[in-house]
Amino acid sequence: MRIFVFVPQIPYPAKSGGRIVTCPLVEELSRLHEVHLFTLTHGEAEEKAGIDHFSNLCAGVYTAPGTSRIDIPVLGRSFFSRYPYKVHRFTSRELAQKAARAAEKHPPDVIHCQNFYMALYARDLAARCKVLYQENFETLLLERWCANAANPILRRMIQIEARRTRNFEMECPVWFDWLATISGADEMHYRQAAEMFPGTRDLIHSRIVTVRPGIDLSYYTTRQEQSLSNPFPPRAMKNLVFTGMFGYEANVDGAVWMVKEIMPLLERENLSLWLVGQKPADTVRALHNPPWIHVTGAVEDIRPYLHHADLSVVPLRIGGGIRLKILEALAMGCQVVSTPVGCEGLWSQEDPPVWSIAETPADFAESIRACLHQEVDRAGLRRWVSERFSPTRFIDELTNLYSCSTLKSTT
Repeated sequence: MRIFVFVPQIPYPAKSGGRIVTCPLVEELSRLHEVHLFTLTHGEAEEKAGIDHFSNLCAGVYTAPGTSRIDIPVLGRSFFSRYPYKVHRFTSRELAQKAARAAEKHPPDVIHCQNFYMALYARDLAARCKVLYQENFETLLLERWCANAANPILRRMIQIEARRTRNFEMECPVWFDWLATISGADEMHYRQAAEMFPGTRDLIHSRIVTVRPGIDLSYYTTRQEQSLSNPFPPRAMKNLVFTGMFGYEANVDGAVWMVKEIMPLLERENLSLWLVGQKPADTVRALHNPPWIHVTGAVEDIRPYLHHADLSVVPLRIGGGIRLKILEALAMGCQVVSTPVGCEGLWSQEDPPVWSIAETPADFAESIRACLHQEVDRAGLRRWVSERFSPTRFIDELTNLYSCSTLKSTT
């Protein structure tokens, strides 16, 4: 099959976070099919290595400059549009033109778009099968952010964006043969939201499936762990890690909540919290207070932190989808304490979690204490991930969708 894959940014195979979802997706598809990769560039140092890596695997890699996270001209244009800001931010006329020319020369059998804000690229392109893979139900993320926003002006702005995002997330699946959600929880949220949109409800319900992502388990092997030097200072403190991109609203809120509400309940414990991840917002930088609170910024490799940490914490109150940071920690054999929001897409009553779940600051602090005093079954944690999130299973399920088109909408 010839497959056009649209992703918002080039995966970074040398980075640990790049070894989950997108990188296994493109690598495994390229091994089996003719893949043309379309992506935006954002001026990141690792982008060239990513482009070089995938140029050796794919039949073609097509790029165009993206916009910054807060782009005032794009924000201004989106203000008068029915489409949300994120769609405007990730829709590039240059990349769309490259896709149209590539489609004339190499007509695709399948078009795969990663996330709703890449959906416009597929709308006007012809293919036997089109799949939209949603890593989040963005409307839910915005609604939760709004519920926790203290500033009334910000809250009103989020409400407007949530409404436009919901309308778009209900409109764009009609352009596709399949809507694949990353978790059963997200599929449920999509189905519930679709009840408010009779014009698309039946179409969405007949085309929606859950496809769990893949994680490159070879990146987290025991052999590699042996060479992961300890990044923590040599002192008798227990080290907690919270990983992620700390310019992202959900992680910012979680970091502040963890430091302000939970850590004071643990002040008698000899603990150190490490906020490990790129682009920390000023609000997060202000939390830096060694030796108790460390804000590292970007690190070359997240694995040493997870391998040598005593515990990974996921204190999230907003967001959705599947928390890849939990999969990453478990794959490294690191035990986890999470809020219900932080892990809602990863488990069910039929498939219970292998980590601790706590909602209130007091319960979260108590779960941390309990985990720090129990023996860790590292092999069991890794096994839980490998049994559910293998790249082979991920690609097999997607390929089945590619080969099983539904009737296209005439709208």
